[in-house]
Parts: sequence; C-alpha cells; structure tokens
Amino acid sequence: MRTGGRTDAQRVARFERLWQELFPRVLGYALRRTDPEEARDVVAETFTVAWRRLENVPTGDGALPWLLATARKQLANRRRAADTRARIGDGPHATPVVTRDPAEGVATRSALAEAFDRLGATDREALALIAWDGLHPREAATVVGCSAATFAVRAHRARQRLADLLDADDDSPAVDAQGGRT
Repeated sequence: MRTGGRTDAQRVARFERLWQELFPRVLGYALRRTDPEEARDVVAETFTVAWRRLENVPTGDGALPWLLATARKQLANRRRAADTRARIGDGPHATPVVTRDPAEGVATRSALAEAFDRLGATDREALALIAWDGLHPREAATVVGCSAATFAVRAHRARQRLADLLDADDDSPAVDAQGGRT
C-alpha cells in the first residue's frame, strides 16, 4: 500500500530510524525540563505526532529541531492542563498538582548552576538548546519558533546576562570555613 508517495514499509523504516537516532536526544531534552515519568510521556507523545505527520518531519538535520519543537509544545500543553486543573480542580478526586524544582535531587550546585537558575526562562531555554541539546542557533530558532537572527540575539543576551551574574558572584566577599569574611 502507498501513503503519500511512500510504501508502508518505507514509512515504518523511516520512523524506526528517527526513533533509534533521535530518541535519546528528545528524551534528554524532556528530562531537563520535567520529571522522568512525565518526560517519557512527552517523548511518547512527540513520536506519536511524528508518526502521524511523518511526511511533515524534515529529513536529515532538520528532524531533530522539528522533534524538539514538538516536544516543547507537548510540555507546554501539559503545563497548561496542569494549570487549568489547579485552577478549577477535577472534582472530588482531583490529583494535586505538584511543581518540582528542576534542580531537585542535585547534591551540590556550582556557581554556574546557581547563576543559570537565576536567569529568566527564555534565557535558560536559549542557552540549554545550544549547550545541552547541541543545536546550531538556526536549529534552536526552529524549536522556539523565531527567526535565526532573533534567536542569535536572544542567545547573545542570555550569555551576557549569565556572565554578568557570574561576575557579580565573583565580586562578593569570600567567607572562610568558620563563616567569617576574608
């Protein structure tokens, strides 16, 4: 049987390649933004959308940004649904909405992690897409839905704000082991 110019076997083979090659990257993206259980659900939903819209998934290097943009939308949908449930409740058996600190479970924080956490959500996302997800700014722009030039400016400003926060931390007086200023 043919579907949109491809046989079913070709569709399945293409999807399996996407899954094998990009599943770890999409899962990593989701894990950095939510808890492991929800991350697995987001990845499953992302690849379900990819299967349904396989003809829309770019080939080659364009597939990862497309999948990450889809995962980002899935995460946003889940946040909106949780916010709605929190506002109106789900009746007498409502499950409380639990928000988690993304850094929960981290034993120690470096100055970089602390400064990164103080950045705004847009700055964190721009830096994470480049540093953690390894995307080229052009690909990251596709994920967040803006032009490459706009994303480049966002990333530059985010780096500058992060550097400013790190410099401010370096300027603070040191404290010795007994808590006294040095």
